Amino acid sequence: MTTYYMVEMHYPATEDRALFDEFYHKHITMLLSIEGFQSAQRYECDPAARAPFLAVYHLRDPGVLESTNYTSKAGRDSVNPTFKAKMSNWDRNLVQGEIETMDVPDDGWMVLIDRLSADSPPLPDGFTPLEIVGLDATIVQRGVRIGDGSPPETEAHDNWTVRTFSSIHPPRRPD
Repeated sequence: MTTYYMVEMHYPATEDRALFDEFYHKHITMLLSIEGFQSAQRYECDPAARAPFLAVYHLRDPGVLESTNYTSKAGRDSVNPTFKAKMSNWDRNLVQGEIETMDVPDDGWMVLIDRLSADSPPLPDGFTPLEIVGLDATIVQRGVRIGDGSPPETEAHDNWTVRTFSSIHPPRRPD
């Protein structure tokens, strides 16, 4: 099983978006300096979504987020207060699944299906299930599908959230 730390949020389309992106670039650099963080990539989807921004961190194992190296310099309190005040719908889910990488190429896409309750329909064929193993646990299960070209049409269902993301930057790895 591969472990991913997935952070999603809404950030308003304001004049300081470039400053926010610059802050987040530095934030990722700091996180990648923590032992156990193996890669990071940011994504965005339709701005009308509840949480159109997503950061995905590939972790060595779930214990990385309990290490002193992480807890002493990262987490919700590590976000610049100027930006933190504008962020909403900020959820963090620790997930595991049989997916080697969640890297999305420049011309690629990632479709996420979030099962919101145990009564939600099961994930469709072609989606890799990601089980929620910690943190906010705001969903029951997440499904992911990654590719390039045109993303597939994914039928919406009650108790599902479906979002199609594109990458903000290429995957980053520790220096």
